[in-house]
Amino acid sequence: MTDFLLFGVVALRAIVELLVWLIIGRAVLRLIAGKAASGNPIVRIFDVVLNPPRVLAGHLWPATGAVGREWLLFGLLVLLWLGLGLGKGWLQSSNALVRISLLQ
Repeated sequence: MTDFLLFGVVALRAIVELLVWLIIGRAVLRLIAGKAASGNPIVRIFDVVLNPPRVLAGHLWPATGAVGREWLLFGLLVLLWLGLGLGKGWLQSSNALVRISLLQ
């Protein structure tokens, strides 16, 4: 049972990490592209992938603007990533303890 739960935590953590890197990559690309960033097709692809999480962050704090929603999303994703990392470590340690106790 813990193996399936561990797989779910690791998979969710990978998706969250991907979203964090997409936010960072989009910000760097917008810095490089400058004024032409709004017409850049790669930035549009980033926006298509990042729009659903942005909408969820907007529902959590509706009074924020676009920049505030982006920072809120980034902060929530980083906290979720850290929490999933702690959960992964706890599952691995508890799984190891179960296996050791079964061997005795």
